[in-house]
Amino acid sequence: MNMKQNYLKYRGYLGMICLLLVLLLVPGQALAADSPEIGVQLNGEAVEFTDAAPVNENGRVYVPFRAVFEALDAKVDYRADDGQIMAEKDGTNVIFKVQQNTVTVDNGNANTITIDAPPFIRDGRTYVPVRFAAQTLGLEVGWDSASSTVVMLDKAELKEAAKGQYTLMDNYLKFAKMQNLTGPVKANGNLKFEMQIADGSGPDAVMVPVNGTMKLSGISSAEKADMELAVAMNLDDLNAALQQNGEVTAEDQAVMDALKNISMKMLLDNEKGTAYVQSDIFAMAGMDGSAWYKMNLSQMAAGSGMNVQALQQSEAAAGLNSYEASVLQMIDSLTPENALTCEIMLKTLDMYRDDAFQKVGSQYMSSTKYNLNGMTVSMSITLKTNGSAVTGYQEATAIYMGTAPLMTMKTDQSGSRASMDMTMNVQGLLTMKVNGDITYSAAQEKPQSAPPSGAVILDMTQNAA
Repeated sequence: MNMKQNYLKYRGYLGMICLLLVLLLVPGQALAADSPEIGVQLNGEAVEFTDAAPVNENGRVYVPFRAVFEALDAKVDYRADDGQIMAEKDGTNVIFKVQQNTVTVDNGNANTITIDAPPFIRDGRTYVPVRFAAQTLGLEVGWDSASSTVVMLDKAELKEAAKGQYTLMDNYLKFAKMQNLTGPVKANGNLKFEMQIADGSGPDAVMVPVNGTMKLSGISSAEKADMELAVAMNLDDLNAALQQNGEVTAEDQAVMDALKNISMKMLLDNEKGTAYVQSDIFAMAGMDGSAWYKMNLSQMAAGSGMNVQALQQSEAAAGLNSYEASVLQMIDSLTPENALTCEIMLKTLDMYRDDAFQKVGSQYMSSTKYNLNGMTVSMSITLKTNGSAVTGYQEATAIYMGTAPLMTMKTDQSGSRASMDMTMNVQGLLTMKVNGDITYSAAQEKPQSAPPSGAVILDMTQNAA
């Protein structure tokens, strides 16, 4: 490997640091795993089929009638004398016949509707179009093409199950209000990081250390955020490694000097679903280092089944007095377009239910786990209490590839101070540790959510399209 290739490799790794920092501040998108078989998901859980599987007929997804309606907690029946198939749930009766295009839905007032995909019988099992099956009982239904999954949401059932189940989190909201953290909040943090980057590969690889500090500052609220990150790196060991591999040109040295201090600014407008990022790291990648790069979070999340504005406004709409009200708003924000998003969102909401917590001493602990493209993601929260009052909390996230942790992150807040510890281990490529403290205080001023007038704005979402 020549000097220029070596330099480019290291610059790429260093750029990853800044990318990771962006990902820590900008909400990420859930990625759906590919699947060759048709799956059915109801309220974030996979519907199991024991003796008959969903099929695709003429562009329509059909599901075994009995299995799906019973999963929906409906009573099903077949009347042999006239061939009628019936399902009943919560006073709504659905009546139809095989190979007929009319369906009667009776919830006190009988209504006959016409469908363009009639039910049929195969191998002794009755199949019905899944969209008809869900919508006749008042569910929202969608198709996740990336994972070949029918996604169904019974929001009425989800909301009913949420009632009275978030009293512990209501106590957390009281804690947040006591710390004056429910309005605009000023954040100041000092973090340290240590990295080791692989020079070479295999048994000849040498891990070159890079370390430095990060200073975080800014103001955020439920609707907007104005944050700035300053990164200072110690690249002496990296520079020495490059020197050993060949002559360092003046151009190389100039870039190395620029990498020693990197700044990043980010603006968020949750009401509009937009984010703006400005950083000199973009100039090192041949982009405009002074421009603001715009991301339309609503557009980016449209395919993931999440209404960004509704989700981000949930706490504000709830008045920060009831966590249950926030949960109801979050349920409303879901759309049945992405199976993984629905699974993660609903499992996360379940993690904060009272019955998900276990009392250990004076603490309450809850956790959840899900799979993401072959990786296992585990999340946990611990509420520290004194009597019924919450005095602080811990949150932990770990991502595993097999049995080895790929990334871990832990935050611990007591009062208005929070500590953060993060580790990352990409086998054979790099390791990283980040730790430090962030202090929060009530802010009198409101955060800016858009670049100043006259600034150059480049829309990354449009470019990606």
